[in-house]
Amino acid sequence: MQAAPRPDPEQRGARDLWFPLGFGLLALVPLAANLGLFRRLFWFGDEFDLIDQIDRMGFWSWMWLAFAENFVPLFKALWGAGVFVFHGSYMAMLVVLWLTHALNVALLGRVMRACAVPWAGIAVALVVFALTSVNIETLAWTVQWSAVLSTAFMLLALDSHLRSPFGRMSYAWVAASALSFSRGMLTGPLLAMAGAWPGEGGGRRRYLKCAAYVVPAAAVAAAIVLLASGNHRHPGGHLGDAAVYGLWYYLLNPGYLMLGVGSWGWHTVAALGACKLALVAWALARSRGRQRLLFCVLVASDVGNAVLLGIGRYHTGLPTVLSSRYQYASLVGIAPILGFWACTLLDRAPLPRAAKPWGLFAVLAAVAAVMCANWRADLQAFTFARGVESRRILLSESKPADYAVPGIPFMPTSRAREIIAEYNLH
Repeated sequence: MQAAPRPDPEQRGARDLWFPLGFGLLALVPLAANLGLFRRLFWFGDEFDLIDQIDRMGFWSWMWLAFAENFVPLFKALWGAGVFVFHGSYMAMLVVLWLTHALNVALLGRVMRACAVPWAGIAVALVVFALTSVNIETLAWTVQWSAVLSTAFMLLALDSHLRSPFGRMSYAWVAASALSFSRGMLTGPLLAMAGAWPGEGGGRRRYLKCAAYVVPAAAVAAAIVLLASGNHRHPGGHLGDAAVYGLWYYLLNPGYLMLGVGSWGWHTVAALGACKLALVAWALARSRGRQRLLFCVLVASDVGNAVLLGIGRYHTGLPTVLSSRYQYASLVGIAPILGFWACTLLDRAPLPRAAKPWGLFAVLAAVAAVMCANWRADLQAFTFARGVESRRILLSESKPADYAVPGIPFMPTSRAREIIAEYNLH
């Protein structure tokens, strides 16, 4: 397609704001359309453990407690505050989680636009990221707000840096991301990569400013090494397992769940991995300037996430690489590249120039409808296990087993019921 006449700066500014915001609102459609199913969900697993720790330790001491490979005081402060502010309402906590997801969709659109990705590519990327149900566990379990919140801070940091390089807020967002999720430690190095990108300007001093982006990540990494217990404590003899886990995660996601692939094994990894690597290589070769900067940052984020996930989760077995709780970061890493590829296909499509936007709209509308329908189908089983059954055991059953709390078998059922009563969990 030929380039359209360039709008004036005021028009560009308005469209840069409202276009991504519209897709952010679109991201809330699955929640609104399936509100009844979401209302079935109930506090589950780690959520009971976190509230139990607040009750036993006190809020301040609990906030700074490291666990597994995590040191996330900012997330814990916000999540714990939500338990009290919303008087134990799980639905209210889910609404905050989805609003953060909607913000991430809008921010991803802003970042793509700041890097000169065409609007058609942005639309494809945002529809996929906003509506896919492969994120079901991330968006229907409040402890996963940690990953979503950290992503929001990462995108805020990147957007802030792209629009005002090395501004104070970009450093604040980097620190917030690192303190919200263990893999938020990647945000600092990613911003340093963006700051050191050739042609971005800033002179020699920019390298010192880039190094400052890494400081929060280094501080959190040190805290995790010193305070947290996890696989990083005993890496010897398991580096191969961690490498294989991370490789399978990177190559299989998010394509495996989005395409509904049924087979499993090295042949599937090789096929999906070849497609993903080819798409990434094509985008890096085809893009220029800030487009390439963005794609390199996103690929580095996806790869870094795979490495950290391999170290932290290799002991859970290879099938868990497909867990829906691990799809969010992978989607952020690949959706803009997918959108860029789709935009190129649209340019080359043998259609009249005026028909191409309408053709894209029709395809995206169909894709959006299918994705929204998938949410209802996927939620039926998910809400039964994570809500209906939990409520029956913990709220209705007269004599439940001693250790029957769903998702957290080491907690006595009587203790869970005490927490429900004390904190008005509903």
